[in-house]
Amino acid sequence: MIGGRTSFVIFLLILGLPVVVLNYGGLNVGGWISEQTAQYIPEAPDPAVPEAEIAVADPFQWLNDRPALRDTFIPNEMTGARYVQVEKILNPEELLLAGEQAPDAAFLELYAAARAPAQLIPYCSEVVATIGTSCDLVYSQARENREGKWVMDGRLAYVPAVDLGDPSSVENGQLINARATLPYSGDLRPPNDTETRAAMLTQAQAVCDTLRDQLGNCVLTRVSFDVHELWITDLEALPAGTNPQRVEASAEYTVYADPMQLDANGLATLVSEIVNPE
Repeated sequence: MIGGRTSFVIFLLILGLPVVVLNYGGLNVGGWISEQTAQYIPEAPDPAVPEAEIAVADPFQWLNDRPALRDTFIPNEMTGARYVQVEKILNPEELLLAGEQAPDAAFLELYAAARAPAQLIPYCSEVVATIGTSCDLVYSQARENREGKWVMDGRLAYVPAVDLGDPSSVENGQLINARATLPYSGDLRPPNDTETRAAMLTQAQAVCDTLRDQLGNCVLTRVSFDVHELWITDLEALPAGTNPQRVEASAEYTVYADPMQLDANGLATLVSEIVNPE
């Protein structure tokens, strides 16, 4: 009791903090203390809010700091590092839809370029049927050749349908490439048709599978189809109904290896032995 007023000083250790509680002149200091100490007490979790999902480690995280390696080996994305180069040759009238009038000659090149995607995207069905799980046209162009026909070129990016191997196990590795022309029998190139192109894609992938089994990894980074048309004089010497368009395919293979153990020349030799066995 001091001066007719009651003052009690109580020191409580709350959460490690000394707190003074005063009842002075009717002032509710206790309520103020409660508000201040409440900030140190963690809120109870809201049972209506589900627990945060545990983050799952990205199995391809190690590729993210290696752009070229990632574009080559990422197994579930389309990238510019893996594609099939296709080519199609059309007569000028084949550019037109049924009943459509030909555009002015000055605009024919633009017209052909605009029609190229629709002409080339169907090739994706061959890619998905053989080496890929998905496919899309990422580039196209059109040009007129010396015979007045239109040559359309396109790139089809694809997601591989096969195991690429494990490049993460390679120490001091580098991307190493080798290219080979796929062989064919006879003096005449194979006909440019769906069955032939699909067989060539399968053949190209089989070589890469063999490389993967031997080296631990392999990516079929490019298959190029080059279309050639036979001259009339050539066709005259062949059976009637012979397809005048013939196709040649080349493939590029990429592996991730220690260059001290396998260089570009070594890979080229190995590819050649697989493509053209004795």
